[in-house]
Amino acid sequence: MTFFRKIFGATNLTKTQNLYGTGEDWRKADKKQLAIYKENITNGIENGEVSILMLGRFLMGAGEPEEGERMLHQAVLDNVEGAESDYVDSVSYYYMMTDKYNRSAKQDPWYIKWVDAAKVCVENGENESEVRLADIYSTCYDINDPEFEDIAKETIRLYKIAASKHQSRAALNYAIFIMDKLATEAYKKIKNSQDVEWSSAEPYILQALTDEKNTSDRDYAYSTMARYYSTIIHKKVAQAIDCYIKEIELDGIAEDIKYNEKKVLSYMAPDIKDKDYIYTTLNNYNIYFDFLCLSYFLKKQGEMEEICDNYVYQIDKKRGSNFSKSMSRDQAMAILSKYYLANESELSNKDIKFTKASYDFMEKRKASIAAID
Repeated sequence: MTFFRKIFGATNLTKTQNLYGTGEDWRKADKKQLAIYKENITNGIENGEVSILMLGRFLMGAGEPEEGERMLHQAVLDNVEGAESDYVDSVSYYYMMTDKYNRSAKQDPWYIKWVDAAKVCVENGENESEVRLADIYSTCYDINDPEFEDIAKETIRLYKIAASKHQSRAALNYAIFIMDKLATEAYKKIKNSQDVEWSSAEPYILQALTDEKNTSDRDYAYSTMARYYSTIIHKKVAQAIDCYIKEIELDGIAEDIKYNEKKVLSYMAPDIKDKDYIYTTLNNYNIYFDFLCLSYFLKKQGEMEEICDNYVYQIDKKRGSNFSKSMSRDQAMAILSKYYLANESELSNKDIKFTKASYDFMEKRKASIAAID
């Protein structure tokens, strides 16, 4: 439900928008037009056509935030119907527009009133209230905050309720909360345990693909889905690098990478905005892993060790810091490409098979590969 439909109910929407303006109108209006809107809203209040809440919201969005906040908070104290919801939305908007919808909000004098109003909305069973309060907590508290653990428990509870009600962005934002905070290595180190696993985000991501299917957050949901599975692939490639360094078997890693890539491709919508970026990311991981598998095989055979070590160093300078640094990644990959193409059949028999992404990579670099002695 839009703000104007909530305020005006059955009145003519176009007429009221022309008279009082919309949030977008207020943002774009010059001083003269803002004065007209303000006068119209004030007259509307006197005539009983609109609520005092509208003037508070107008002031918050039109350059008089202190007066708007004072008016909306007074409406909360006066028990004006819907005042808490309008207060939360207006302060949220103000914080977003002033780059305060983050940890810095906790130092703002309005913060406590903002959270208290959001809590009342939850107690009153208002629509979208659980996700709204959960979003405030998840955005304004960091894993390093001493109170984060207690806040996280309440945030999880709210998100789960909101997701069960299919509130807007609830499943999506809960999944992101897990991925960005609860399931991170950084939080695991702080707690010395991992109560929430990365995989906990998956069912909420898949729910978000359905919940946000017809909303403006559709593409964001798909991008988050791709990030979820791509992060697993990234971790598997990192695991493979560790196997190379420690000279242990790559058991199951290739299968895990293929499984998670298939997940992305099976859920992906063909028309999302970030499609090309997502496919490029998947292709890059395939290329890195293909050449890593070849390097692993060659080093195990005692062949081209310096080339292989150079490649591993270039794709992960931290893990491969003890390896040779005598050539660039492109040089190492060109030499490995030439070897692969010259021994393709033999390597295939030994289960070293490049993906299409790697063949495309080599095709684009035919000249540099051919130039290698």
